[in-house]
Amino acid sequence: MQLIKNNYDNSRIGVLLIHGLTGSPCEMKPEVKHLTQLGFTVKAPMLPGHGGSHQDLLNTNWQDWFDGACQAYEELAKQCAEIYIGGLSMGALLALMIAHKYKNVSGIILMSPTLKYDGGNVPFLHRLMPLADFIPFLGKYFYWTEDPPYGLKDQRLQKIITKSIENAKNSNSNEFGLFRTYVASLRQLNHLARIVKKHAPMVTCPAVIIHSLEDSLTSIDNAIQIYNMISSKDKQLLMLDNCDHVLTLDLRKKDVTNSISNFIINNSTIYNDNSIEYDESNLACSIA
Repeated sequence: MQLIKNNYDNSRIGVLLIHGLTGSPCEMKPEVKHLTQLGFTVKAPMLPGHGGSHQDLLNTNWQDWFDGACQAYEELAKQCAEIYIGGLSMGALLALMIAHKYKNVSGIILMSPTLKYDGGNVPFLHRLMPLADFIPFLGKYFYWTEDPPYGLKDQRLQKIITKSIENAKNSNSNEFGLFRTYVASLRQLNHLARIVKKHAPMVTCPAVIIHSLEDSLTSIDNAIQIYNMISSKDKQLLMLDNCDHVLTLDLRKKDVTNSISNFIINNSTIYNDNSIEYDESNLACSIA
């Protein structure tokens, strides 16, 4: 279908997209392409500690990840009058925290929000996290390397990731991220989740939460909890099938990108002040 946008300058509408734990901006590639084609100013930064070796990640904590995301937000705020923040998995928690810190956030898109890994494909190592709180150095020695399906139902993409996983086994990152997750990093995620639960009730901006009913890493309970915690009057919970945790890249990625753009357009004063009618059914674009 042909992409429809208005004929005005939409660059004052900014979108910050935040990847997940051990991930990379590649997770947001289809969304970046789609939103850029609509004329929005889009930023998808690499979080501190990511994009390198597993030791680089172990040398950072949740506060470092949050500070990196905040820096990206502040840079975008210098260019844009409205900013929407989208995050995947752990990135969704960071998006929510930014909305708590900066009260002028226009809206948040929380995709596969992860308060805890409670899905059917989660290894037993998560049970070691309480022990790591008492003996922190253990968290730097216990890890798991992800196996298929990598939070995806798309078998083509699974094969591509399997070919690149050898880099991760050598402690190196690749285009898709670092497929080795240490207990120490999960412990940091737990700390972040506790902070999110404390501050979520103070978040009031418009929000859309998108989660798969077939998520093998984090159950739909995560999304429902966050939906009930935030105080936004305008909030939606979208539940999808035929996709897994990394829904930004999976079989329903076009539905995800369209949901994001529709959410932004419906809430944007800048876009709607242009007084241009658009057909929501034609907002989809071709995503490779």
